[in-house]
Amino acid sequence: MTQRLWACTLLALASHPLGAAPLVPDLAKVPSLVVQETNDLRRENGRAHLERDAKLEDAARDFARYLARTGRFDHDADGRTPGARARSQGYKWCFIAENIAYQYDSRGYATEALARQLLEGWKKSAGHRKNLLAREATQTAVAIARSEKTGYYYAVQLFGRPC
Repeated sequence: MTQRLWACTLLALASHPLGAAPLVPDLAKVPSLVVQETNDLRRENGRAHLERDAKLEDAARDFARYLARTGRFDHDADGRTPGARARSQGYKWCFIAENIAYQYDSRGYATEALARQLLEGWKKSAGHRKNLLAREATQTAVAIARSEKTGYYYAVQLFGRPC
């Protein structure tokens, strides 16, 4: 049964000090940190560990890039549902859920700080937290993309259980 447990968040922070070069996070490392922190949260709450899945990662990456490229921000911004995007990557799911967010700070982000802020925002939102702790989920994927136009970082985390 498809569950539509999607939510979104916006976190924006203050301007950066004059003369300081903005920090640039390592976007290849942020997803691993978010998954690690997600699994730490799940363990603390008696939930099973989530494994990363390559097909979910492809779906998350494509959608994060779409959000960053277009500036659109909604779970159906591309005209498809999270389930349809996962299915298009060959992921046959019995459960699917999605968290999305965007972050901006003119000072930039250290790698760990970006991962932590994404997860902290999701933990504070009832809908996001429900997805993070979903008992039905066995797999996850996280992707981050930066908008060249605005400098915003768009994040997508998918949760799934294959059939």
